[in-house]
Amino acid sequence: MKFKRLATLSLAATLAVVPVSGQAFASTQSDDANKIEVQQKDVAKPQKGEVVVTMKPGKALSDNAMKNMGAKVVDDHSDVVDTKLKVLEVGNVDAVLKALNRNPNVEYAEPNYTFEATATPNDPLYSNQYGPQNTSTPLAWETTIGSSSQEIAVIDSGVDYDHPDLDDKTILGYDFAQNDYNPDDRNGHGTHVAGTAAAETDNATGVAGMAPNTSILAVRALGANGSGSLNDIADAIRYSADSGAEVINLSLGCNCDTQTLEDAVDYAWNSGSVVVAAAGNDGVSTTFEPASYENAIAVGAVDSNNNIASFSNYGSWVDVTAPGVNIVSTVLRGNYDSYSGTSMASPHVAGLAGLLASQGRSNTEIRTAIEQTADPIYGTGYYFEHGLINSYDAVTY
Repeated sequence: MKFKRLATLSLAATLAVVPVSGQAFASTQSDDANKIEVQQKDVAKPQKGEVVVTMKPGKALSDNAMKNMGAKVVDDHSDVVDTKLKVLEVGNVDAVLKALNRNPNVEYAEPNYTFEATATPNDPLYSNQYGPQNTSTPLAWETTIGSSSQEIAVIDSGVDYDHPDLDDKTILGYDFAQNDYNPDDRNGHGTHVAGTAAAETDNATGVAGMAPNTSILAVRALGANGSGSLNDIADAIRYSADSGAEVINLSLGCNCDTQTLEDAVDYAWNSGSVVVAAAGNDGVSTTFEPASYENAIAVGAVDSNNNIASFSNYGSWVDVTAPGVNIVSTVLRGNYDSYSGTSMASPHVAGLAGLLASQGRSNTEIRTAIEQTADPIYGTGYYFEHGLINSYDAVTY
């Protein structure tokens, strides 16, 4: 197949110029200042002075109740996403939460948590873009390479949509961090994720994406520092589902069980989207949200030898695993570099979901195909419920 042969040769030729240190990739040098150096903390941090509240149908907080709590409503993106969620700026978070959760008109209230990207510091010892090869993706491309009429929503720090491996396929969504329609990446994490999921392929440039023809919907919910608020992420999920994204990738999360986020994931699933989420990088069995929710596919990370990564969270709540150590992909200013993390594993699965969506499968059928065709590897049944994704077996399932 011409497509597969050219893609493979292009990658081999490009990777041959990687220096041993791994600090730069291809013919352009990466700016180290743009690298993600974020290690996920064990406990989520509430956004200072903010709570989120969801009212029961037909109910609202009275002006008197708002005054007694010393609360005022902040922007909830009501012009771009339909949600019952309201964000309140308050003085005493704990006191307001107690008052809200005692109010019979309130469905639930919780802190407006801060979420962070799930990348770990980059290990420069890499020699190949092994993700597609280890997941039998080149064989899957014989069956489908995705469809430009379908979208993988990358909810992240934005996407560098001028990147030569992303510029012809990125659809500009909404920027929930800055409240505008310019979801440009100021961090690099989202651009790396987007390239792994669906970089332009067979274009004699850079890397190959898992779903070469599938479009990328850029939705920014994380700021330049790699973190974002609960309400922004929840709204971004709903927005992506309303925009018709067949797949939503969430390479972010926190150790926090929040109803707001679970409701958003359920909304996306019930709208027909497949939600794929990183399992987290603490190397523990503690659940990580939103990956642990029933209607999300939780993705752990393995290395090039298909061994679980030392940083990857694990447990029966982790559904599948994918390559996540030294993953080469697109970064800012047209460059390429390798990052490690479950953030890097998740878009491999999102890309595979994109391939399956192009075959006309429902989100239930897509999830079943991904999980039931995963290859059993060491740790299956303990570190993760299913094994390493197998793209070819999934598209022919």
